[in-house]
Amino acid sequence: MLYVTRHGETTWNAQGLVCGRADIELTDKGKLQAEMLAEKVAKLDIPVTKIIHSPLQRAKDTAQAVATKIQLPMTSDDRLMEMDFGEYDGMPSQETVFQEARTEFAVRFPNGESVLDVYARVTPLLKECLADEENVYLLVCHNALIRVINAYFHPMPNSGFFDFFVDNTELIGFDQ
Repeated sequence: MLYVTRHGETTWNAQGLVCGRADIELTDKGKLQAEMLAEKVAKLDIPVTKIIHSPLQRAKDTAQAVATKIQLPMTSDDRLMEMDFGEYDGMPSQETVFQEARTEFAVRFPNGESVLDVYARVTPLLKECLADEENVYLLVCHNALIRVINAYFHPMPNSGFFDFFVDNTELIGFDQ
């Protein structure tokens, strides 16, 4: 079993801006969401034994709320860093130019990454977590990363990939 969650709300999330590598902090609502996530994780039937988070502050703070609640250490892993949207970071997410660019799996965002780059980055971590039969992991990361992780476990056409969205602090469980 592997659990994955998205960080709590940031100001850029609330404003509908593309939030990639910019290190935007949690809003008060995001901090409350992290606390509510911690309560949910503490009540899981299959308990988390290891927490790994993206190095971005919004994910670290979300992971910290959970780690404090269930009294586990946490580890940062660069492979969970949000997709690098390059020049589109901070742009309104509904801008046509961004919406068109994000559908090209193999094309990197200007000064950023492609979906295939992210898949190549996160897949080894998923395999490591799944191979560890003694632990149940919680990965605290970002929407684009979780979209890729979901596609790893549930192959789908491109249209389904882009329709998949994870709310802030939504908790998803994946089996091998």
